[in-house]
Amino acid sequence: MKLKAATYNIAAGLSGDLPRRKNYFNALNVIDSLGADIIALNEVGKKLPQSITEYTEFIAQRCGYKYYSFGNAVSFGKYPYGNAILSKFPIVDTKIVSVKKYIHIFPGIYEPRCILSSEINISSNLIIRIISTHLGLFPDEQRLGLSKVTQLITSSDLPTVFMGDLNTDKNSKILNPVKAVLKDACETRGVTLNTYPSIMPRIRPDHIFVSKNISVADVFTVCGRASDHLPLAAELEVFPSSSSKKH
Repeated sequence: MKLKAATYNIAAGLSGDLPRRKNYFNALNVIDSLGADIIALNEVGKKLPQSITEYTEFIAQRCGYKYYSFGNAVSFGKYPYGNAILSKFPIVDTKIVSVKKYIHIFPGIYEPRCILSSEINISSNLIIRIISTHLGLFPDEQRLGLSKVTQLITSSDLPTVFMGDLNTDKNSKILNPVKAVLKDACETRGVTLNTYPSIMPRIRPDHIFVSKNISVADVFTVCGRASDHLPLAAELEVFPSSSSKKH
């Protein structure tokens, strides 16, 4: 089964230009341009124009995704904020795993994180798992988050795509536990892509990893300053494992 997956930190609607202006609609245009079957979004939330509070539903409906899930990492007042997964295929199960560290040591500057994991029925006999997270800035917190991600990955042999803004570049040793069980899409294709900052990208904190039963046909970014990140997308082919077949 062939599909296109993407990950995009939409920066809560803040553009990558200076001065940064809030406009979710620019990010929606970039999402539309990707044409992804499944897209994982980071930094979804805070207050939207016209007092919209259902962020994920708002984005999904505007971009033509019938199915979606949201993982609330933290709330700013009454507004939830976290990660989302949009899908053109039915989402049959979702788990949210909290990642919290330092919250009492650094009050006011520490932002709790979460991991969003959704199982998606992409065909009549195939279920895959999408895991997305936005890791924090502290190395210990990143290790904790990736440890929990690795536990999720190894808990099942479902074809798995793990993607998101991990706040660490592609060569960081912090990624080694994930690289031990999944393939880096860019490394698989032998390409060097940078996604941050969107004006003149110099590093790639945004990642797509896939399990051994998924092949990577292509991986790419698209230009745009709707966020301070560029999206990262991959053309994939999924091969069912015994547990991924729908019963």
